[in-house]
Amino acid sequence: MAWWAAYSKEGGSADDVVFLREGFSWWALLFPLPWLAIKGMWIVLVIAVAAQFLIWSIAEALGFGEAMRMVFSLLINLVLGFEGKDLLRWSYQRRGFSEKGLVQGDDLEEAEYRFFTEIGLPAPEVEPPPALPAYGTSHNWKAEGPDILFPGFGRS
Repeated sequence: MAWWAAYSKEGGSADDVVFLREGFSWWALLFPLPWLAIKGMWIVLVIAVAAQFLIWSIAEALGFGEAMRMVFSLLINLVLGFEGKDLLRWSYQRRGFSEKGLVQGDDLEEAEYRFFTEIGLPAPEVEPPPALPAYGTSHNWKAEGPDILFPGFGRS
C-alpha cells in the first residue's frame, strides 16, 4: 500500500482536496521538464533549466565530452525523480494549500475513500433542487396549434 497526503485550502470543500502519492516519481525521472510544466511548478522548472545550462556550461569549460554532459543530465533527472513529490508539495503549500491528513491506499480511489470516511472534511452545503409539480396537475404537454409534422394524426 502506498501513502497519500491530502492537501486542501482553508475553507475549501471536499471537491478541492488534492492527493499526492508519497515516494519516487517515475514521470519526473523520465520526462522532467514536461512533468514540471504540467504540474505548474514554474519556479522549480526555471531552477531545473538553469541548473541544466549551468552544468552544461561548466562541463564544456572543463572539456568534458558529450557522455559526461549526458551523465550530469541524468543525475538532475534522478534528483527530480527522488525529490519531485517534495517539490510538488512545496509548490502546493506556496499556493495556500495545507496538509489535511495522510492515508494509505493501493490507488487514488481507495485513498480518497479512506480519507473521506476516516478523516473527512465538512460536507459542502448544497441547495436542494426545486420541487417538481405534483403528478396530474399540469396538462400543458399538448400543443394548442395544429401538428405540422404529422398533420393527419389527431391529438386526443
